[in-house]
Amino acid sequence: MVAKNNLDEKYLKKIENIDFHPIFILGLPRSGTSILYKTLSKTNCFNAVTSYHIINYNQLLYNHIESLEDQVKQKLNESFKEKNLIDRGMDRLEISADFPEEYGYILQKYTHQLHIVPDNIYIFLQLAKKIQFISQNNKPLLLKNPFDFQNTAYIKKVLPNAKFVFICRDPVKIFSSNMKAIRFLLKGKNPYSMQIFRAYNKLFQNPLLLNTIRLFFSQLSIFGLIYVVTYYKKLTNRFIKNINQLSPEDFTIVKYEDFCKQPQKTIENIMRFLNLNFKEKIDIKQFVKPRKTILETYIIKMKFFIYKQMNNYYNFFGYKPDNTIE
Repeated sequence: MVAKNNLDEKYLKKIENIDFHPIFILGLPRSGTSILYKTLSKTNCFNAVTSYHIINYNQLLYNHIESLEDQVKQKLNESFKEKNLIDRGMDRLEISADFPEEYGYILQKYTHQLHIVPDNIYIFLQLAKKIQFISQNNKPLLLKNPFDFQNTAYIKKVLPNAKFVFICRDPVKIFSSNMKAIRFLLKGKNPYSMQIFRAYNKLFQNPLLLNTIRLFFSQLSIFGLIYVVTYYKKLTNRFIKNINQLSPEDFTIVKYEDFCKQPQKTIENIMRFLNLNFKEKIDIKQFVKPRKTILETYIIKMKFFIYKQMNNYYNFFGYKPDNTIE
């Protein structure tokens, strides 16, 4: 049993033999995984992990079998509205019960790890089978989790039929977006994040730790940026090592900048890679509304440091560094 009051426990035998075809959208945090995930989900060609699945994980089968899904989703949407939760705040992506979300939050809730490891693979498989069962179709399962960016070798080992869509972005823009998102989440309790992210919830129960982290990531300190850059450098090196173990048929790479400029062409290329056809004519542009990234002064001054640390990322994905002070 995963947790107390698990309404799904008596129905778990129903999903033992459920198969699914996993497609992972992976990239460093703030590289565009969310918007790509949301856009692909809009094609109606995939089953996807949603806010509803994360928040109601222990009653997904129960709600489906008892015909309570629509009712629970409606209550969830009403609770978002009551809390004035229109979007995630840090990136203006509109939220609802059907908002495509990261499966890492479920893994972390029960095993303290945000990425797939031997200790939590059973949770991941259970989530995937639950979604496939309640979806009542044979669509591929679309999955997104930046924290598995460096983990493709293990994922391919335990899920041999997995396909990967990697998205990359100019590292300077990645770190600018990361720092803004971290500060936004640390500034005050975000009701949406409190519901889906266990570690975030616990952080606000420890004022001393919270204030220390706030100072560490404040604009008065460069140590937060240095930490994130160093950590992402390690993730990148592991990613490059692991991707070399994949077959060219296993993955495709998308540049965030190309996706923003030509969203329709980008999604069509991904669908061809996956050997899938659109179920209906759809205008992809309506879902992609890129905003200009305004770099903070200290990010501009740290460009050379970012390039030096992320040199492998620049080279692998074909980005050219701009080390000028603007």
